[in-house]
Amino acid sequence: MTIRGVILLIAALTAAGKSAGWTDRGEYDLVMAIRSEAAAHKRVELLDRWKEKYPGTELRQARLELYLAAYQALGDRVRMLQAAREMLAAQPDNAVGVYWCTLLTPEVKDSTPDVLESGEKSARLLLAGQDRFPAPQKQAAELLAHRTLGWVAWQRGDYAAAETEFHAYLEKNPKSGEIAVWMGLVSGLEKDAEKQSAALWLLERAATLRGEGALSDDQRRPIGALADRLYTAYHGDGDGLEDLKTAVAAATFPPAGFHIETAAAVATRRADEELARTNPELAAWMKIRRQLDAPDGEKYFADTLHSAPLPRLKGVVMRSSPEAKPSQIVLAMSQPLEEDVVLKVSAPFANAAAPGTEIGFEGAADSFTKQPFSLTVIVDREKITGWPEPPAANPKPQR
Repeated sequence: MTIRGVILLIAALTAAGKSAGWTDRGEYDLVMAIRSEAAAHKRVELLDRWKEKYPGTELRQARLELYLAAYQALGDRVRMLQAAREMLAAQPDNAVGVYWCTLLTPEVKDSTPDVLESGEKSARLLLAGQDRFPAPQKQAAELLAHRTLGWVAWQRGDYAAAETEFHAYLEKNPKSGEIAVWMGLVSGLEKDAEKQSAALWLLERAATLRGEGALSDDQRRPIGALADRLYTAYHGDGDGLEDLKTAVAAATFPPAGFHIETAAAVATRRADEELARTNPELAAWMKIRRQLDAPDGEKYFADTLHSAPLPRLKGVVMRSSPEAKPSQIVLAMSQPLEEDVVLKVSAPFANAAAPGTEIGFEGAADSFTKQPFSLTVIVDREKITGWPEPPAANPKPQR
């Protein structure tokens, strides 16, 4: 309520005379004194006197509105919220109380359960009654409700619900730097790689926005610095940061499938690229092994690898059977003494290979077990390289 609203409210009360529910002439005179007092802190003193002398007045709700306006003039949002909550305690659907309780709950940063509960109830009442407002006020009421519901869910640790409310807000008002920051922080608290990438997008966007709804310069600078630090820590360096800043200026939310590589993923990718350059067979195996080791490794094998031709690979012979003419060979692929792959050869070799012999092969995946790890591959004997030649037959003695 503005100062003009205070004057109008008091004028309405005094114009009503006895019909307004005055307890006696003294109460009337006290309210008249409030009407003539311009200083907000002195109005509070007079309101305190009114409350002390006439605690049971029929005008308690009007008095609370006057308190609220005086506290607003003093910039005291904590006591404004207290007054709004008192209004709702006496009249749960009081329109003034509903509005101010919804607006102020995130402002006072008080996350005690009773404050969050009253803020949520007010926001839901405001959201349910928004159709009573003209079009411009209807959207403002809807945004205010989503803002508070998101804040309340955030303080309760329900990050998914908070994200839903903030998303609904930004769909209606994509220019809000405040809600972009809030949604970014909430998304960052969800332990999910996609959410982490979305958090970086939203924080960078909040730092990029200008004009109506944007953060002030004093707010935007630290948010921008924080977003840059988080990006560098998450990604491992600043590569791609300027491209991200360009992208966030054009869209409220990240596109489907948007993903920022983690520092660990970048390091793994670069190591894989170097390994592919220096040892392509091992690089190909490490890619396969990583996917089979993943939680959905069995599904990857069934959907992608089973019966499919494998790239050319290399391994070290650990053992083979039968020992004299082996048709089944057990290999260590990347770690010494770790049996990874079993080759089933189309035709037995005429001789054994000593453990430690490195061979190359091409084949098709036949079966897989995750624990203990074992990949069985069907191989044509002609596709195996590095197998030792059989020893030459002893020459017949000359006569």
